[in-house]
Amino acid sequence: MATSLTAFQVLEIVRAAQTRIQLDALTPSASLRDIGADSLDMMTILLDVQTAAGVEIPDADVGKLTTVDSIVEYVSRLAS
Repeated sequence: MATSLTAFQVLEIVRAAQTRIQLDALTPSASLRDIGADSLDMMTILLDVQTAAGVEIPDADVGKLTTVDSIVEYVSRLAS
């Protein structure tokens, strides 16, 4: 069953992912790519989000998920 995630939970997932992201610039509205995430970082983060929320994010939607806020909104839609 899919579960919604809060911005805090997604921020914690991003912090724990050991990426190249500048953590001091990490906010819910910051573009993850603008603060250092590359394609591998994004894949790691989104795989961890899928596991935490019990959802599957289709490849076609991955490019739309660029901020913590967009991830939270997307997962919330899937969980409802």
